[in-house]
Order: sequence, then C-alpha cells, then structure tokens
Amino acid sequence: MTSQETPVITVDDLKDKAMRIKDMAQAEVREVRRSGGMKLAVAGALMVTATVCVAYYLGTRRCR
Repeated sequence: MTSQETPVITVDDLKDKAMRIKDMAQAEVREVRRSGGMKLAVAGALMVTATVCVAYYLGTRRCR
C-alpha cells in the first residue's frame, strides 16, 4: 500500500484564494449595479411615455 500525502495549505494560499473571491464578488456587484441602473432608466422612460399617452387620450376625449 502506498501512503497518500496530505496537501499542505499555507496562509499565503488562503490569502490568495480570499483575494480572488473578493475580486469576483466586487465584479459581480459592479455588474448588478450597472444593469440595475439601466433597468431603472428604462422603467422610468416607460412610465413617462405611458403618462403622456394617457394624458393625450384624456385630453382628446374632453375636446369632443
């Protein structure tokens, strides 16, 4: 039988892994913020358009 060696994990290995995870998390947060802002802008534009359409429709009905 052969004995298997237990892998040695150093503090530097753990630090490097933690830094990679931190960088990935920050990149994800930036992406969510960027896409969230775009969704908010589109929703705002749709609300303004809907409001103008309803106001125009109601205005034309009162003029008759």
